[in-house]
Amino acid sequence: MSYLLNPFAGQEVNSERLDIAQVQFDAMNHTFNNILYSCLEKCIPHEGYGEGELNKGEMSCIDRCVAKIHFSNRLIGAYVQTQGFGPVTHLPHYEKIKKDMANDE
Repeated sequence: MSYLLNPFAGQEVNSERLDIAQVQFDAMNHTFNNILYSCLEKCIPHEGYGEGELNKGEMSCIDRCVAKIHFSNRLIGAYVQTQGFGPVTHLPHYEKIKKDMANDE
């Protein structure tokens, strides 16, 4: 019965996988914040802006901007995967981060 209530109760938490997930989350969060900032800079005027909500033009501009950047990110990601890009071969600091994470434990 406990399987139905909590199917993950018997699983261990792998700290290395958790650390990698944290790094991935931080990278995605940073990417999202950069997308949001660049689209806000592009779509919302800075001078004399005192409204509490976005108007229709600003909302559609932000929607299109985010969609374009997201599409480009996915397109580049797919291309990189087809080219065999990997963190071990193309990111020299990847091993250093893994070693630092292992030393912290």
